Amino acid sequence: MEPVIERTLRRGRETLAAVNEVERLYLRDWMDVVFIYAISGFVGTLHETCWTLLSKGVFEDRSGSILSPFNYVYGLGALAIFFALRGLRKGHQVFVVGALLGGVLEYSMSVIQQYLLGSRSWDYSQLPLNIGGRTTVPFMLFWGLLCFVIVRWILPLMLHVVHAIDDDHRRTIAVILLVWIVVDYCVTLPAIFLYAQRADGFSGGGWLADVINTVFNDAFMRRHFPNMRV
Repeated sequence: MEPVIERTLRRGRETLAAVNEVERLYLRDWMDVVFIYAISGFVGTLHETCWTLLSKGVFEDRSGSILSPFNYVYGLGALAIFFALRGLRKGHQVFVVGALLGGVLEYSMSVIQQYLLGSRSWDYSQLPLNIGGRTTVPFMLFWGLLCFVIVRWILPLMLHVVHAIDDDHRRTIAVILLVWIVVDYCVTLPAIFLYAQRADGFSGGGWLADVINTVFNDAFMRRHFPNMRV
């Protein structure tokens, strides 16, 4: 009869080996991309909003968007995770590559936002092991763990639920979401850019810029993007 300790260790190794096996992810069509972005962006907004409420005791809109509840960092991050990691079959590979990918993505988005839009939404300069104030080693480790959880369990479940919707309804929902996301980008990006321009003392730029400056004025932008530095 196999000793209890050896049996427990064997079962533990078998469990770890099973968890370390990652299912290969496939896209059925373009609609999967839209659903991954929208669902991940919405969950990211909920996560950020709840975290701020619990840690600071205040309610803040953390969507990073004006017209939608889809946080672009989480939406684009989920797509980057999907396309970069879907071919990996081992959990430890997903963790390592995911940690590096998360750090690069967070750093790159910070640089792009600062030099393209003239603003910054996060600054980790005061945190230990930070990299240029744009990401940190602990956050990268968190990204690695998050990538593993997403690739191992969340994305397969998400796609399974999405594919359970009949094609006609799935297409209709995807088109609505896509139009919503595109319109939101067309409003949010110019509003942030002009917000940074106003902070630097510039104004004008035509009737459209005047409309955006009026509707999305400094008070609105400070309230909607409380952590943004311009």
